[in-house]
Amino acid sequence: MWRPPDPGEATPYSQVSLTLRSNTIEFDVIKADADWRAQELQGATAAYQDATFGQETEAARRLRFLNTKQSVETLARLFRGLNDQPGEWDLMFGLFGSPYRAEAIAAMQRELNSPDHPITQDFLHTLTKLQIEADPSWNPLEYDPEHPNVSQEYWRKRQAHERELMQGAMTATSAALPQKTGRAHALTVQVLAESSDLLNSAAASQMRKQLIAAWGDLPKKTRLELIQYRWPLIAGPEMLPILVDFVSDPAPPFRTEEAIGRDAALKHIFDLDPVAGRSLILRDLRDPKAQPSISLVKLLSSEELRPVMQEAVRRINKNDARELDYHLVELIGDESALGPVEAVFNDHLGQWACDPQGAMLRYFLRLDPKFGARAVQASLAARKATGCYRMLLQDLGKSLPKVEQVAISALDDADLEAANDAALALGRWGTAKAETALWTRLKRFHREWQGRDGELRITPDYRSPIARAMALESTLVNSIATGTNWICGPEKLARLRALASSRQQSQVSTWSKEWERGEALILANWYPEDRLSFGVLQYSNLDEEQFRAKLSQMPGGTKLYFQIWKPGQISPPVSMEKQEAVLQSLRNHATQFEVTIEEKIAP
Repeated sequence: MWRPPDPGEATPYSQVSLTLRSNTIEFDVIKADADWRAQELQGATAAYQDATFGQETEAARRLRFLNTKQSVETLARLFRGLNDQPGEWDLMFGLFGSPYRAEAIAAMQRELNSPDHPITQDFLHTLTKLQIEADPSWNPLEYDPEHPNVSQEYWRKRQAHERELMQGAMTATSAALPQKTGRAHALTVQVLAESSDLLNSAAASQMRKQLIAAWGDLPKKTRLELIQYRWPLIAGPEMLPILVDFVSDPAPPFRTEEAIGRDAALKHIFDLDPVAGRSLILRDLRDPKAQPSISLVKLLSSEELRPVMQEAVRRINKNDARELDYHLVELIGDESALGPVEAVFNDHLGQWACDPQGAMLRYFLRLDPKFGARAVQASLAARKATGCYRMLLQDLGKSLPKVEQVAISALDDADLEAANDAALALGRWGTAKAETALWTRLKRFHREWQGRDGELRITPDYRSPIARAMALESTLVNSIATGTNWICGPEKLARLRALASSRQQSQVSTWSKEWERGEALILANWYPEDRLSFGVLQYSNLDEEQFRAKLSQMPGGTKLYFQIWKPGQISPPVSMEKQEAVLQSLRNHATQFEVTIEEKIAP
């Protein structure tokens, strides 16, 4: 437990630990005999295998704490992976917590050869972790601050040893693959395909083909994940008939995992066969019950989309539109749609759902900025029917600069949720002049709460005025520090810390320390694999365009380091060559701003 510090109380983490002691509880422990243990194992196993949904966790927990050699065998047999089976965490922790570790390892190794046991990443990671923990020579060293390199070298060697163990487990799994059947075979092929860098080249080259061949035996959830997030594992013309069959069913409900998977499948079909892809995307666009993503819409020509857009306008006028219809008008609507859409918008002003309202406002700002600005102001003022005003400015996205002054004025809104929305929007999409407005509002906040800092250190009901004030301060601090279109270096961070309440100061101090270290690391995020994003210093989740802009804002002479991951250290797998190509592109861009980027390869 912890509490906020008192005024003037020094603490490194802006919180003070508390020790709580329970009241005394007395109970008797009855020694379990062999018959009871055998009966309990049989009952818990049957309960897990035969339980209705929701009851498996209780049975898994009974197995976890039984702590017999026989129960370890059962835990190894039942455990498949995390987040994909009921009671999975208790099954895994039962293996880790058992006093019979050697038996647990041996039981898991036998399961590698079991025909109906699917082998997953979680299963193999658990096995290798148990092997390391069972070897006393790999017990962690006590950290010595006088010799930090000793600890670093230990962890480097331990990581290399863990990779060796994983490679051995993968090799054994690959050898056992011919014995696997049905779903167990398909899921085992999947894990081998995902970890092909740990196999010899001959085995690795076969895994993709086997994974596609086993497609029908994979669970629906796994097929969706492969299509959406792990496409490179299966990409190729062999997948075209599978994908076409996948999208042949009626369109699923909007914004479900199935709908997202359908969009991904349509994109892959387009990449493999543009003619077929275009036809199928248009089919879904014309289906009033389907709502393909805007990214798919952008693959089609304006000539193909014009009749679709006209149908969308007609549905909007009849108040029978899909959510997608408003986005079609936003994306490709021309002046011919302005009159009808503006009239419908005014007729229902303040009553629109948030998503259609945002799409129409962005459309107006694109083609009729004066009307769009008036519509934004009117929508902000209309607060009786919906709560969309609390996120309206963020919803404008890249259109925000056209009404930036409206957002700046909203920083002083009496409704702190509206002010918070303005601060978030200005930090993400505001121009450089928005920074001054954010500083001004934070200074005013500081004056308003002068002498009341203690109130900002409590943990109030999230609906209370104090909670909303705390949220606004946090947003102002974060928007100033992480704004897209300006840089907030050490001097500004020092000013920011002086203004912020004690609750926010620790975060600002963390950012300042990152600058002081002088070896800022660029971390590229490759997940999902087609949406590369970057983080550096206090900035995170920047797309490539935003990150390049951030490099241009860095002080001349800044030196950054680009993290390169070796095979097996990054998921999803990304080759070092691909990482180095991104590094070289960024390095060439940064040079013109006197910013240098060096390569840093993970140990």
